[in-house]
Amino acid sequence: MMTIVAALLSGLLWLGGTGLHPVAALTWLAPVPLILASLRVRPRTALGATVLAWSIGQLGLVGYYLGTLRLPVPVVAGVTLLGLALAGGTVLLARELLLRRRSVAAVLCVPSVWVLGEYAASRLLPNGAWWSLAYTQADVRPVIQVTALTGVWGVTYLLLAVPIALAALLGGARPSRIGRRPALACLLALLLGAGGWSAWSLSRSPDPAAPLTVGLVALRQPEDGIPIDEPAGRDLLTRYGARVAGLVARGARVVVLPEKVFAVTDSTLPLLVDALHQPGARVVVGAVLRRAGTASNVALVLDPDGTSTTYAKQHLVPGLEDWMTPGDDDVLLDGRFGVAICKDLDFPGLVRGYRARGATMLLVPALDFTSDGWLHGRMALVRGVENGLTVVRAAWLGRLTVTDPGGRLVGETTTAGDAELLVPAAPTTGWGTVYARTGDWFPLLSVVLLVVAVGGVRRRRAASEPQSATSGSSGRTRPRRPADRA
Repeated sequence: MMTIVAALLSGLLWLGGTGLHPVAALTWLAPVPLILASLRVRPRTALGATVLAWSIGQLGLVGYYLGTLRLPVPVVAGVTLLGLALAGGTVLLARELLLRRRSVAAVLCVPSVWVLGEYAASRLLPNGAWWSLAYTQADVRPVIQVTALTGVWGVTYLLLAVPIALAALLGGARPSRIGRRPALACLLALLLGAGGWSAWSLSRSPDPAAPLTVGLVALRQPEDGIPIDEPAGRDLLTRYGARVAGLVARGARVVVLPEKVFAVTDSTLPLLVDALHQPGARVVVGAVLRRAGTASNVALVLDPDGTSTTYAKQHLVPGLEDWMTPGDDDVLLDGRFGVAICKDLDFPGLVRGYRARGATMLLVPALDFTSDGWLHGRMALVRGVENGLTVVRAAWLGRLTVTDPGGRLVGETTTAGDAELLVPAAPTTGWGTVYARTGDWFPLLSVVLLVVAVGGVRRRRAASEPQSATSGSSGRTRPRRPADRA
């Protein structure tokens, strides 16, 4: 009964601490009841409890996967099974090490299971680093600073290491069996290390000498663009033109519109340029560009001098944008303004590439699904912290956000209806980060940690087998059979 209660409690904590609108504090606590219960039951029972808990925790996402993203059932099942495997592996390996009095290995090495699972998913699946526990902490600036050192992988590591340490401190009637003191030492070391890094990171601030006034605007629109030569398209273009001109009159020098606002061809593209071009500002607008029998999801950059640049989205949404042709080139303007579109920011490598070329601000048209507006906007925030740059993101059915290199929300508003945002002092200077320079080094470290954890279990198991086979020499007398007495 206690195991069932623990599974239900962990499941509810995961339900509240993950998903589209997570409560950050709950994510840290979710594994604790399961790990505590696993110390008192057989491995099979602990695994069953973990399956139940994780299944409860994913209930809030099933409708989003199937209804909003329209993912095939096998894909949804695969994502769920991946989470089950990571949760089960984490709980069982932590249980084994804690019961074998290897609390240091449990706290420091077991989180590598989840880190490697997330990293493998980001490399092998078409959605990039979308699936990570780290985003649950996006509004907790001291925590999210860790991504500037390790990427999202370091935050995931902490989200598992801390609850394992707490379980070691709380578990068992005989504390010596679990090793509370080593667990406490590991917990303090992790908190001091991460806290020290975060304190230093939070003390940094962008150069105030080079701010830029940016504007963002989103009006009601069809999902995949409205033809610009139709009456409804011309009306929307007129309304956008008035909004853009108003933001420029109020001081905006960059204006970003959402993704896939209009559908254009080479013959209708001049209509868009003429309507949105501003002599005093750079305007970025998302469009569906049809050319030579193909369609591309593009961001059109209209410069003050009348020239334009086209960026094609490199990472299309599987299932929803299969009818489009992806791009393969970055666009960097004036050596500091990078251009990306929505899902491109799910891929840390793309943003690192921009930062390596000198970008300090990303201009990002986007299109969300209302319910995931917070999550996808915060993923963009995390990309900015990872690489030390400002992100200007305009999402229809989501949020208009401007975030600085330290993860501060310089400006934000929702876009359930018509909305605009003017930010008078968006930073245009960034700073270097360890992650931007070194990339995904933390998953490599996690491989070493996982080898240590698994090796510790195997060595202990191998050492205990000879002892049990010769238990008569350990001080206990083996019961004598009648033949022995004879």
